[in-house]
Amino acid sequence: MFRLENPEYLWILLALPVLAALFFWYWNRRRVALEKFADRELLDHLAPGMNRRLPWTKFSLLLLAIPFLALAMANPQWAAERQEIKRRGIDVVIGLDVSNSMLAEDVQPSRMERARYFASTLVDELVGNNIGVELFTCTSLMQAPLTTDYAFVKSVISAAGPYQISAQGTNLGEAIARAEEAYEEGSANHRALILISDGEDHDGSAAAAASAAHDEGLMIYTVGVGKQEGSFMPLTLTNGRKDYVRETGGGPATTNADPATLEAIAASGGGQYYPLSGDSKALATAIRAKVDRIEKQEFESQSFSTYDSYFYWFLAPAIVLLLIEFMLSRKDLRKAAEFEV
Repeated sequence: MFRLENPEYLWILLALPVLAALFFWYWNRRRVALEKFADRELLDHLAPGMNRRLPWTKFSLLLLAIPFLALAMANPQWAAERQEIKRRGIDVVIGLDVSNSMLAEDVQPSRMERARYFASTLVDELVGNNIGVELFTCTSLMQAPLTTDYAFVKSVISAAGPYQISAQGTNLGEAIARAEEAYEEGSANHRALILISDGEDHDGSAAAAASAAHDEGLMIYTVGVGKQEGSFMPLTLTNGRKDYVRETGGGPATTNADPATLEAIAASGGGQYYPLSGDSKALATAIRAKVDRIEKQEFESQSFSTYDSYFYWFLAPAIVLLLIEFMLSRKDLRKAAEFEV
């Protein structure tokens, strides 16, 4: 199978008729000027060795070299062999808590910022697997379906925030149930759910949901962010003014991280709980090590052709033609010597 690696360089060939037209115009103007200056016999004495054919020869060599150079830069290639690559991995959903409690700044710069940064780091560690992103509060939204487009996954994570889901509160059981719907059929025992949350849960059904999901072949890992001490939840109003999330009575609401709930979910889901309190990279590596123990499934295979390049078959004659053009003198040296005194 033949192809050109860089076919855009063939546009250079359009310059050939332009260069030819410019040369003919220049040669005609030059001829007219010389005829006005002196007749041919006198001109041979005034400009000994002038050869009217050499400029044509040099220009022809240059014009012939350009197509070879264009083809060399386009790099003609022939398929050498076809390889089939099979990808193995698991389906991983990253569940990211975007409830108002994640706005708390008991960890710097905030729970939400720390969670987003860690989730993005985790994507880098899990390359090779299908990865999806679920955002949740009291309801859940599958923001990125399972994919290998990791740049898209990370862009979804970087934009995650409470403004994306209007209904507030946290329902971890709903998040687990919704995540189960995202996995592909036949991927049981080849799937994992990683919940990143402060652990606040207003429903209380999360551990039971995790146990049921684990019975269906899902491994659940939890990552806790935030401190157990009460903390306010700052927010920016539409007019730009800073305020806090407030209770029904009007006073600032407080939030407390609940690692015990996350520990219970991980235990029921067959996974492990991790506090997000130190190095995000090290924690992501530790989770990847756990995920790598899950039996991998074979994803779709892809076929690739390897190509051999043959640009040098065109580069070599181009260089030869240009060297000949360079070595040709602009005048006939032997004829010029006849007029030397």
